[in-house]
Amino acid sequence: MDWIEKKIQGIVNDRRHGAAQLASTAIKILMAVCRRSESSDLETLLLEVKRTAFSLAESRPSMAPIRNWSLVFAHRFRQQTAAGLSIRDAKRQGILIGEELLAQQKRFVHQQVEAAKVLLGRCRCVLTLSYSSTVESILRYALPTGCRVIIAESRPLMEGRRLFKNLIDTPADIRMITDAQMGLVVPTADLVLVGADTVLSDLAVVNKTGTYLAALVAHSHLRDFFVAADTYKINPAVDSHKCTLESKSGKEVWPRQQDHCQNVYFDITPAQFVTGFVSEEGILDAAEMRTHVLRWQRLAETLQIENPDPQE
Repeated sequence: MDWIEKKIQGIVNDRRHGAAQLASTAIKILMAVCRRSESSDLETLLLEVKRTAFSLAESRPSMAPIRNWSLVFAHRFRQQTAAGLSIRDAKRQGILIGEELLAQQKRFVHQQVEAAKVLLGRCRCVLTLSYSSTVESILRYALPTGCRVIIAESRPLMEGRRLFKNLIDTPADIRMITDAQMGLVVPTADLVLVGADTVLSDLAVVNKTGTYLAALVAHSHLRDFFVAADTYKINPAVDSHKCTLESKSGKEVWPRQQDHCQNVYFDITPAQFVTGFVSEEGILDAAEMRTHVLRWQRLAETLQIENPDPQE
């Protein structure tokens, strides 16, 4: 296994970071390909970037941002490395493209925080679950003083505890609960705010298991359910009927009975339970988010990378 495969396998095996963070890692891998490539001609380098982007796009099917940012990188690299460009200048161009995309990701988070300030301005209590770097930024910078944040721990790896630890130094009143307590606690919250690993073409949301349950409870108690998702989290080619959800070893649930444990990592929250999306474009309702789905569908043919090794 070469270094690229090892890096991609690291993304496949990563249980700590969310989709946005792993998308940043994917961009950095593509930058490293440009930096470290031993290719002596442009066509070989283009093929190397293309293969890597394709492998990254397929690495985590439940996480659309990895796919989208990787394909955008490869598309821009192909566009901006015209014939006749020296291999040295092409590699530099790849680094610049990666830096631009990483900066764009940071701008997206800042814009989402600004959008959330209006949404959360009068909240006294917000419930979330698991870990999302975007949700962390929103809760750190957009909450009114003294607002209570209730975090469901998110079994089996307790990602919610990481969010708790990261926010404990903020003025917010932080509380931890087990996932099973969401039915008791959601009625006391003003709204539910969760992250997203993917927004499907029918606007259903793929996120850590437990999200659907939180949405059902919120709907039952007439509480708003918002999803922090920039438009690069859209998968325009897959809907909730065709989505493949990742499953992992039952050992994470119960080591002594791992062969009898089911451990599906993500679930699908139907679009009708989502009040709106906190995006880089502001707070979007279903109709507004659907325009971005259509935009990605139009871009899909342009951005799609045909597998250079279809037999593999």
